Amino acid sequence: MDGCLTGGDMLGLTGNDTDHAEIRELLKKATAQAKEKNYDSAISSLLRAHELMKTCSTEWGIRAYFRVARYHHLAGRYDEALQWLQQLHDNVDADADAREVLYKAWGWRQKGGFAKVSKKLRSTSKRLIKEEIELLKTRQQKIETRKRKIKA
Repeated sequence: MDGCLTGGDMLGLTGNDTDHAEIRELLKKATAQAKEKNYDSAISSLLRAHELMKTCSTEWGIRAYFRVARYHHLAGRYDEALQWLQQLHDNVDADADAREVLYKAWGWRQKGGFAKVSKKLRSTSKRLIKEEIELLKTRQQKIETRKRKIKA
């Protein structure tokens, strides 16, 4: 199945092919808003895109979700950035399980039954998020070091 979930199904989920276009537009909009340093609007655009991604058949890589943390950090909200990434990490399995429910509703099959999100993909996602957390911490340390040098 290509596109986002269309019509209704036994889970009561709805969506349509225009969701793909809306997701792309929201991602572009967030980039433009961030370039203008309007980080709160950029984050709002990304969060709306993320909601649409949840029921879209296109698989979005975990890195698509990192921009929220980056924009929080650029806005000077390190703690919120760190919290976003930690929450993303903590929810990998629950999000993957929810995705599997959609696979079943869509009738997606693989050898041995309905499509699954592999353990390898789950662990890779968690590893990438941890790496992003470490990168965020490193960036923050550099910022704090620069601030101390300026004060000295």
